[in-house]
Amino acid sequence: MVALDSATLGMAAGKPEPISDIIIPDAEQASLLFFQKLLNAPEHPPGFTDSLRPDETAWLNARIEDLKRTPTQLTQLVPRLPSVLPKLMTALNNPDTPIRTLTGLIESDPVISSMVLRLINSPAMRVRRENIESLEQAVMLLGFSGMREVVSAAMFSPIGQLGRIEGANPLLVHDVWPISLRAANALRLGLKTRSDHPGSSLSSDEAFDLYLSVLIEHTGLIALLRQKPLTGPDTSAAYVARFRALVPAYSARIAEAWALSENTIRLIRSAPRELEHLRSEARYFSVACALNRRGTLDQAQFLHLCRQLPDYARGWYDLCVTAHVSAD
Repeated sequence: MVALDSATLGMAAGKPEPISDIIIPDAEQASLLFFQKLLNAPEHPPGFTDSLRPDETAWLNARIEDLKRTPTQLTQLVPRLPSVLPKLMTALNNPDTPIRTLTGLIESDPVISSMVLRLINSPAMRVRRENIESLEQAVMLLGFSGMREVVSAAMFSPIGQLGRIEGANPLLVHDVWPISLRAANALRLGLKTRSDHPGSSLSSDEAFDLYLSVLIEHTGLIALLRQKPLTGPDTSAAYVARFRALVPAYSARIAEAWALSENTIRLIRSAPRELEHLRSEARYFSVACALNRRGTLDQAQFLHLCRQLPDYARGWYDLCVTAHVSAD
């Protein structure tokens, strides 16, 4: 991918002239296409109807029964998170937490501490050209609000450690966590851009809850993938639709076990229209980036899609560029 900045894209100067011969999927189409590719299912258009096979019905009914289990039991379906999680979440949910307390909790887990510094110095979250060498230095530069976003990303990153899922597209399985992280970072940048306009900003706590809701919204997808989903060319459109619909319900239940705030859980289940629009745009961009990276969307389509995003999405394209540059 050629590294073009937002100005080159024409995004900073308003909407470009429409390009009639470039067809891009809308948010719903992009999401559906991702799930179809993930499950190696036929690429039926939105609105296509068919019937569930008996084995698909049985699998879906079993997953609905799983939702009746306790949230703690459902966490067994996702990779194990650091044992310091409950204490860190309590600290992160309280803006009055002393920075020294937060730093101490991070340092108590060497893996989390290392991941925090790695994320802070990553292209997507880098706050300055020179590397940040210590947590103390990071705290001085980012403050509590910035630190809790980075710490959350580090803390939940183990959920992306998925092995081979039989029958699923291995490349897109690998993309599930990067999609969530990239969408959360896009949202973070978008909220900062919107805050420059009077009347459009959220409080620090509201912004953090929104960020978290995007960061972990695919937790349920990871749990479902570990339950041997049905895949392949015989997969019905009805199965794909119901599989998708289970994701937020699973994510919200698992979030309960992780002691996330009630507001974050509500946002995962059903966000107010304006906030859901922000979540949807960030998710749309990030899923499209993954589809572009895997060759489903060509470069012209992805560039045109980025140009159609709202003004607060200036700079998001660079998050996808860094994904290509830093990809293994």
